[in-house]
Amino acid sequence: MTCRLCRARRLEPVLTLERAPRDVSHLLTPEQASDDAPIRLEVLRCAECRHVQLARDQEAAYYEDYLMTVSHSPQMRAFQQAQAEDLVTRFGLAGRRVIEVGCGDGNYLGILRELGVDASGIEPSARFRDVATAAGHRVHLGYVTAADPAPEGPYDAFVTREVFEHVPDPNDFLQGVRRSLTDDGVGLVEVPSLEQALEHHRFFDFFPDHVNYWSAATLARALERNGFLVLDITRGMNGEYLEARVRVDTGRDLVALAASVAPLRDALRALLAECAGDGRRVAAWGSGAKGLASLAEAGGEGIRYVIDSDPHKQGRLTPVTHLPVVGPEQLRTDPVDVLVLTALAYRDEIIEQLRGPLGFGGTIAVLGAPLELLDS
Repeated sequence: MTCRLCRARRLEPVLTLERAPRDVSHLLTPEQASDDAPIRLEVLRCAECRHVQLARDQEAAYYEDYLMTVSHSPQMRAFQQAQAEDLVTRFGLAGRRVIEVGCGDGNYLGILRELGVDASGIEPSARFRDVATAAGHRVHLGYVTAADPAPEGPYDAFVTREVFEHVPDPNDFLQGVRRSLTDDGVGLVEVPSLEQALEHHRFFDFFPDHVNYWSAATLARALERNGFLVLDITRGMNGEYLEARVRVDTGRDLVALAASVAPLRDALRALLAECAGDGRRVAAWGSGAKGLASLAEAGGEGIRYVIDSDPHKQGRLTPVTHLPVVGPEQLRTDPVDVLVLTALAYRDEIIEQLRGPLGFGGTIAVLGAPLELLDS
């Protein structure tokens, strides 16, 4: 067997249960009980990506006859209501098309529709689909895979709750979800929390119905390798569930990052040229990584020195620009008119020091595109 997530072959046994039920979602009739017997359940962990999984798959027919609901619980209804409200508000989904993958009895579809969402579902259980359609919901029968994305797509968003732990091929499933969405698509993935089982030593959280056991780290890894940016992962329902909120990763963030180089570089160069033209003296504050990288890209022509409070850096030169690094007291003996602030993490502290004890009354240019100019 290979890892369901990364396909590595180094799987280590971490838990064996000798008397596990064959499944935990079907109670038995007296006639069925006579043929019932426990099974051996082996839980493995991938030595490469740390994903925890079972050594067996649940039979596909199991899901086609599945019928188990928690919508009768007031606590669960309140949890789902709050979760759905947050999702719709956060992503502005009112009036948008949303697909719930594995929608069960349609209870969550009803909540989304009450919030103004154009919601539909896909569900492999014919019994569940019958319940959901009888309640007036649009529900397709089947599975989502890379070869078969959700019908009638693309959708603006997706929800999949308590499904991903059942999926034998998580990569194929997520690729199918991704192919069901627009390039601006967002979504919510909810799974049982492996952390909850580990923190409370709960061997009984492992059973044949769940073939994957997701931690926050492995859930993020699965989503990221299959075309999603993870916005956050939180724990809900008293820590029982992980909730991952995601959006489609089309690489637009990296394109925007690359496009940001020229505006910042040119803004710094324009400021230095303007100061040189009207005789204003310029210094910079911060010889940390951000300062060194930005000054190297823009060039240090016109900058007299770089201030840094760290005495270990003082007396050295910056790479590429070869500017002297000095202490803050240099402002008193060799004053300037404009100071470029590059140590962004310490912005407030530095501005307070400049305007207070150091008595700097000139312009502070905070690194960014555009530059933020703070006059006294």
